[in-house]
Amino acid sequence: MSALRFIISILLIPVCIITTVSFYDGIISIQDVSKSALYFLLGALMYSVMHLLLFRLDFLYVFGHESMHALATVFSGGKASNMKVSSKGGSVKTTTPNFFVMLAPYLLPVYTVVVAIIYFILTFFIDITQYYGAFIFLVGFTLMFHLAYTAESIKEKQSDLIKTGYLSSISFIYIVNLAVVFLIMSLFFRDVSFTDFISSIYEKTKFFYWSFWKQLFL
Repeated sequence: MSALRFIISILLIPVCIITTVSFYDGIISIQDVSKSALYFLLGALMYSVMHLLLFRLDFLYVFGHESMHALATVFSGGKASNMKVSSKGGSVKTTTPNFFVMLAPYLLPVYTVVVAIIYFILTFFIDITQYYGAFIFLVGFTLMFHLAYTAESIKEKQSDLIKTGYLSSISFIYIVNLAVVFLIMSLFFRDVSFTDFISSIYEKTKFFYWSFWKQLFL
């Protein structure tokens, strides 16, 4: 199993590089920054300053982290129980500790999703458009919250990442998080196309591995 994880880790490295290049190509194409984009960037900047200079939201992160383990377990057909949360750490008992369950908190910005769900529900009851700027601000804020703590978890080599294979896990997390960030940015920046981003990754990855295969066996 460790040998398989090592092989997967090696195979994912080129994909990480290709995803990074495609992400960069997509971002530098931005020319027109809309008002929504400014709210989004302000939210991300505000959280960065707060996290680095003012105070941290450790309890909220741990709560979201363990909740994602629990939800992923339920979606996997298992059961979650005995969840414990504190600002210093947390735990939850799961009956299906698979790859998805272990990595779910690192892949999905749970509070960004919560903000989006609340916004969607409110549209049925009030004219939410007057609060659109605040919503975009919170999207940027919560997304940066997710990215900051995910980066710290990778740096600290959390047990979840060790169990699933550290190198392969961080590569997969890196790829998925770049895709999530690009998807969210594509909603606010007119020049950012998520479809083009995915297409670019696919074409470059296919070209790389086909060229590699030809060099070895053809």
